[in-house]
Amino acid sequence: MDGPLQLFASTILYLSMLLAPSAAATGNPHANIYAYNGPQTCVACHPQQASDALNSEHMQWRGKWDHVNTYCTAPAPADYACRACHASTGKVSNLTVNDVDCLICHQDVYRRSLGPLSIPVTVTDWQGNQKTYYTPQKNASGEYEMLPRFDLMPAGMTMTRLAQTVHMPTRATCLGCHAKAGGSDGAKRGDLSTASINPSPTSDVHLSPQGANLLCQDCHRVSHHQIPGKGIDLRVAEGGPPPTCTDGCHAPQPHGSSRLNQHVSRVACQTCHIPRFGKDVSTEISRDWTKPHWNPSGCNGQGAWVGEEVRVTNAIPQYRFWNGQSFVYDLKDPIYPDADGVYTLARALGSIDDGKLYPMKVHTARQPRHDASGRMVQYDVLWNFMTGKYEEAAQRGVAFMGLSGSYTWVETRAEQLITHGVEPKENALTCTQCHNNGTQMNLRALGYTLKDTPQVVCTQCHKAKNETLDWQKMHKEHVEEKRKDCSWCHSFSRPERGLSRP
Repeated sequence: MDGPLQLFASTILYLSMLLAPSAAATGNPHANIYAYNGPQTCVACHPQQASDALNSEHMQWRGKWDHVNTYCTAPAPADYACRACHASTGKVSNLTVNDVDCLICHQDVYRRSLGPLSIPVTVTDWQGNQKTYYTPQKNASGEYEMLPRFDLMPAGMTMTRLAQTVHMPTRATCLGCHAKAGGSDGAKRGDLSTASINPSPTSDVHLSPQGANLLCQDCHRVSHHQIPGKGIDLRVAEGGPPPTCTDGCHAPQPHGSSRLNQHVSRVACQTCHIPRFGKDVSTEISRDWTKPHWNPSGCNGQGAWVGEEVRVTNAIPQYRFWNGQSFVYDLKDPIYPDADGVYTLARALGSIDDGKLYPMKVHTARQPRHDASGRMVQYDVLWNFMTGKYEEAAQRGVAFMGLSGSYTWVETRAEQLITHGVEPKENALTCTQCHNNGTQMNLRALGYTLKDTPQVVCTQCHKAKNETLDWQKMHKEHVEEKRKDCSWCHSFSRPERGLSRP
């Protein structure tokens, strides 16, 4: 949350802190903290919670640190450049409970950054310009350390006051990191941005204060600091099954007596109720590192050469059948192209026979693949930021992996689930937006085709007729009245409806 909105929210929260009654009056035990000595202050009273947090994915990054993606590619060689949102005090390995930075999730006005930025690195960029960057200095233990940024917090704030006023996470605390995944506001997920902190009902009826006013944890129900929720491009799931619309909120057959209930076994709620993504803030759909562009706000305001980004607003999702499982590329393995020549790093698994139809954001990138091993390269994005020399960044990435030899720039993609941004039911897709050559999706491309020519399909039951029925009348007569399963006419079945089959 940046700009005037952040300043307003932070000021209000800080004033409420100053005006808060005493600990005795409020029953707030944290008000009795008189000195903050880092996470140890929290651990002293909350050892089990600290242990739980230590073993969570927010701390361990088991599915992130040593892998690659289609955005900033590889966290490990980027080192400190990718640690800003890690829930530790600066480390990413050899972690203990005393490395858990509780404030990052339990204090809205807390701001921090790796520092101090005191180590000079002088480089010559791809245009021949010399520039000196200042990078974080490690502490006496040889580790990077997060330092408080009081210049970004309300005036007069102290670490002790932050600890005295901790609270359960809000939308602002979660989105402080998740909204800017991928390097900028709204870039990565497509259905989350800083606007999701206080969205309008038409943007997100669940998160809007004028709508259901839900918190993130109302759906992502936390147990022992394990937070359930797994998209298609995520490698690790924790805390139980991902949340669904029927987890205590909506009925399995939510449309009353409407024929719309015929869809719920094979069409996800999000498909009809999230017709667009990137609604308030544009989202990135492609990135090309071979086309460096100068971003003056990069590298903590020192400026950075970033890959060319293509961003969109109010985008129509792509649609895939998903059975809840996904393929996510493992860096230790070679990767091979799909039939269209693109290398897929994350793909929804499932088909018209075993999956539900979901809305997707498909992100593409241009990044290097090592020729001899067939592995994607852990690209040195930090070197790219400082110099714009993408070939050198690729070569350094190859060396970082302990490899040598040539590489090739290839097109990659990742499929990502769109699940936030549900709109009021009045905005749900209509039948004709999808059926009868509607513009929202191509049902034929998704597998909704006849298993043979109309002449062959129709005459398996009756003589050919001159009468032409639209799709609604066709399905009413054959499915609702004659109780014919889809497999009479199509190459798939819907056995859960109890219809007669050939």
